Parts: sequence; C-alpha cells; structure tokens
Amino acid sequence: MIRLAISADGHVTGPADLWSENLPPSLRDKGPRAEVRDGMIALVVENKLVRKMVDAPPDAVEGSSISLEGWGENDPAARLETLAADGVSGEVLYPTMAFFTAYSIEDGALQDAVCQVYNDWLIDTFADPRFAAVAILPSSQPEACTREIERLSPRGLRAALLPAHSDDLPYNRSEWEPFWETAAGLGVSLSFHAGTGRHQAPVRGPGGAVTNYVVTVSGPLETASILCAAGILERHPTLNVAMIECGAGWLAWALDAMDEAYREHEMFVKPKLEALPSEYFRRQGAVTFQCDPVGIRNRVATGNRCLLWGSDYPHPEGTYPKSREILEKQFEGVEQEAVDSITWRNAVDLYGLALPDDFASERAQAS
Repeated sequence: MIRLAISADGHVTGPADLWSENLPPSLRDKGPRAEVRDGMIALVVENKLVRKMVDAPPDAVEGSSISLEGWGENDPAARLETLAADGVSGEVLYPTMAFFTAYSIEDGALQDAVCQVYNDWLIDTFADPRFAAVAILPSSQPEACTREIERLSPRGLRAALLPAHSDDLPYNRSEWEPFWETAAGLGVSLSFHAGTGRHQAPVRGPGGAVTNYVVTVSGPLETASILCAAGILERHPTLNVAMIECGAGWLAWALDAMDEAYREHEMFVKPKLEALPSEYFRRQGAVTFQCDPVGIRNRVATGNRCLLWGSDYPHPEGTYPKSREILEKQFEGVEQEAVDSITWRNAVDLYGLALPDDFASERAQAS
C-alpha cells in the first residue's frame, strides 16, 4: 500500500526573463534562452545551439525568443496543487532549462553567474519545506562549486547538482578534494543527473533513439563507481550522493561488479580501501527511478536505503499524472517497510523534507 509519496526527482523552469534581467549586463547577451530554430524550440547559450526540444507553435517566428514557463509549474502554491492531484506530497526540484544549458557554457565567469542567478531564484521561490531546492553548480571550476555551496548553505541548501560525467576534470582528480570536504562538512548532498556531461545522442541511424536512451540513463554507473573505488566516500563518510533519473535495475549488478573487480584485480587496485566498494555506496549512495520493477526486485541485494522514487514531473518519461496508479502497481506484494522507505522515508531523511502532520507525529512517536 502506498501510504505517502514524495518525489525525489522533479523539474522546474524559471521565469522567461530570469537571465536576461538578472545576469550582469556584460553577460546578458550570452546567457541561456529559448528561441525558435528550424520550426523547433531550441535552447541556446553563448549564442550557440545546445539542443532542439520540441516543435514550436505554428505562429512562432523563426529566430524569436520563446518562453518555457509552461514546462513545469514554477509557482509553489500551484505546483503543490498539481502534485496533490497526482498523489504526491513533496518534491526534490531539479532544473530544466538550466540543466541543459549551464553545463554547455565554456566561459567560466558566465557559468558561475548563470548558476548563481538560477540558484537565488530557486531558493527564494521554493522555500516551502515540502520542496528541496537543488542548486546547480559551475562544474568546470571545482573552486567555484565550493564557493557556491558555501554561499548558499546559510540559506538552507540541502542538495546540489553536478553533471553525471566530468571528462575534462574527472571526479577522481585531486582538484575536487576540497569540494568533497566542504560538501560533507556542510551536509550538502550531491546529485549526479543522467544525461549531463556528455552528448546524449552518440548513436545515429537505426536503433539510435533506444540505444541513446539506454546509454544516457545508465551513465551515472561510471560516476557511482568512481566515488566508491577512488576512496571519495571512504574519506568523507558524511557525504551523501545520489544518481538521478538513472533507474535502479543496474545497481545490484554494479555493486557486485565493483567488488569483484576489487578482489580479482587486487594487484592493480589503487587506493586500497578499508571495505569493499559496494559498502560505501550502500552507506552513502542512492539512485532514483520512475518505474523500475527490476530495481524493486533487486532491493534485497542493494538495500532499501539506496532507492528513491521520483515522478520526473513534468517530463514525458515520468509517471505524472498517474503516479499513484503506477506506484501501486509496481509495489504490489512488496513489504510495507520497503514501500515506505522507497516512496517517502529515504527522501525525507536525505533532504529534510517536511512531512504531513499525521506522518510527522507517527515518526516522532516511533523515534
């Protein structure tokens, strides 16, 4: 039975003039925007095309700016009503437009400013404790990432976003170490969202659509392995990490494969860890999924703590507007303790989300 549902993965788009009005004047012309290109809504930053999204309205003028404000309600009260109609009581908020554009920026000063403008709007707008606002970080500059979470922490920041891949500066490089230490010390959970840091469509032609989706969704597996095997989670035992919108079915195999590689290739392994790699992810890691019966069945191998459900509202591959119906079906026959952990308790523990009064009283009595 689904007693409560809290989504650990939702997406929001800021006001149409967010960057054009709030970036420093010298950077505004290069900031993120949506415009019509070849009859489609396209995302642009630094005056270069990042991604074509969907067909533009029939009356849209080629080259004109266009608003994305309808892509996920950005008024908190209205969004809570939308969630309630879907049977969802709270939500962890990731970007939409900033998600695709910020990690494509080459100018470090622009990337830093774009992230700050978005984060200030997000935290100010979604201060309701039923939301967890996830800051987006200027990932090309580890020192700027550190400054940003230090800037936002006094305002209640609980989570921050990095790309699933950092090929120019891999996460096992020493330059990241001060950032890991700061995030752990401030209690800021780190998220790595599928589809970021690498091109989402490496395969062209027949089978490309399916293959690209599978490759993109499974991308965070690599980063999860790095965080465990490179000793990052061991050195920072209070650092929590989450792989977002990547499904959960792969996790049981990946944890076993990490341990097998650690044991069977011991002569090549660096650093030597005090425990097997999988133990660190079970202690500090999590993954989110929308509908993943394989991941739910594999919970015996991964542990319930590692699994977070998210609706992915308003994206088309998500469960909105039938989240409760989909949840009931995929959790049929699952023990109540696991259902509660995966559908709301883990998100509350990780992000400090507020519970409805009756659940808050129940938890207080249980503790």
